[in-house]
Amino acid sequence: MAQAAGLLRNALRGTISARPIGAVVAVLLGAVMTSAFTRSFAVALGDLRGTFGLSVDEGAWLNTVFNAPQLLIAPAIPLAVVTFGSRRVLLISGMGFAITSALTPLAVGTPMLFLLHGLDGLLLGCFIPATLATVFANLHPRWWLIALGVYTVRLTLALHLGVPLTGFYVEGGWWPAIYWQASASAVVLVLLILFSLPERPVNVDLWRRTNKGEIALFCVGLTLIYVALDHGNRLDWLQSGTVVVPLISGIMLVVAAIAWQHVSPLPFAHPRALARRNIAIPLAIVTLYGIMSVATALLIPNFLGTMAQLKPEQTAHALWWVSAVQLLAVPLCIWLLRRTDPRVPVVLGLLAILLGCWLGSRITHVWRAEDFTPATIALGLGNGMVFLALVAMTIANAHRDEIVAMVAYIQIPRVLGPELAAAVIATLLRKREAIHSALLGGYLDAPRLAALDVSPGGIAAIVRREANVLAFADAYRFCFGIALLCLALTALLRSTPPNPVTARHAPPPSS
Repeated sequence: MAQAAGLLRNALRGTISARPIGAVVAVLLGAVMTSAFTRSFAVALGDLRGTFGLSVDEGAWLNTVFNAPQLLIAPAIPLAVVTFGSRRVLLISGMGFAITSALTPLAVGTPMLFLLHGLDGLLLGCFIPATLATVFANLHPRWWLIALGVYTVRLTLALHLGVPLTGFYVEGGWWPAIYWQASASAVVLVLLILFSLPERPVNVDLWRRTNKGEIALFCVGLTLIYVALDHGNRLDWLQSGTVVVPLISGIMLVVAAIAWQHVSPLPFAHPRALARRNIAIPLAIVTLYGIMSVATALLIPNFLGTMAQLKPEQTAHALWWVSAVQLLAVPLCIWLLRRTDPRVPVVLGLLAILLGCWLGSRITHVWRAEDFTPATIALGLGNGMVFLALVAMTIANAHRDEIVAMVAYIQIPRVLGPELAAAVIATLLRKREAIHSALLGGYLDAPRLAALDVSPGGIAAIVRREANVLAFADAYRFCFGIALLCLALTALLRSTPPNPVTARHAPPPSS
């Protein structure tokens, strides 16, 4: 008993020996928790809006209030980890999130509801960037690739396997479990950090010399851009000041922050690394990857929802092939990265995505979940290989003193990429459906349809159905074009130098 009390006392004080595996497990749990909770919230938003008594507009803003704060904090977390240590950052954010997520279902009144969701999002924004920073600080470089593989898999598990669980909670009337499940995960994370990471002194000199102004400009600018993207399709983009003002303001702040870092004596994320071809191009492809990934994550559930009137959680069985194949694709990608140039799995993955998008473009109104199986297999294989290979290539081509900057910039495609993809695809579907409806209407033979006793309402329903099908086919063709663009960008990549990330026993890149 005395020994256990002493161990607990030392854990609370931080006077323990480092346990790197426990720390990495903790941060990977935080990454899975973040993705799963974010996905569950998105899937259940319609039901939560009804539960909380919110209007459609209030529900849209609740989504923004929850997601936007992640960008407000995420780019600064790598620097915070270097300055204050992983232990302090993760313990504060973990304990805070455990409390706020447990209280959120109990909120009374709209202001308190929005405040708690904002705090949930702000604290969630700490975990994923802290994951990469902690992995790089605590694991030998030869294990980085495996950790990055787990980091990649967490996105798949969240996007696809978390949907049926959310549906189970919502349909059973246990919707608070969405929040309390995340709260319980945060408690486990805190316990792992307590017993795995020792306390270390704050880097006071670095904190004093760091220019907080450029960090604030960068984070606030990205947050404003996110707000504009989140409401762009709903408010018709440039027709709304609610979209235009945050978009222009955000771009100006980000540009100012980047310009400031060129003259700052100690920039927190100098963009010099982005000037190198093998870093800039992979980050660009990762951003475009968000659009390609919607071929499964959004188009299939939306199509089944439109054609079969299924709720998002009811469409989850259509996506299980994506999860199963991607879980197999990640080890395959690691095996290839250990033995070949990183461009090889990128090209193979993009070819698989091209095949999946081509299959999806052949969609008809009779398609149901099982008809998407060949496309989802190809897309799952491609998604599993492309993302991991590109992140590994980016890290492998960065110098050690640029890791903090790279982790900060990776948050842009991580958070803004999916939001940009969702906004672009939603706008494309809406516009193409309207165009196809107008075009199909011109080919109708009204007298003949009247003779066949087809009512005007029936005619309109058929036109609307086929216009939706053609719009989804166009969306898959658009994703096909994005994959072709990524393939062209891949041709511009150079060979990755010997490094400890993608090849065993190789020296790090020279500075």
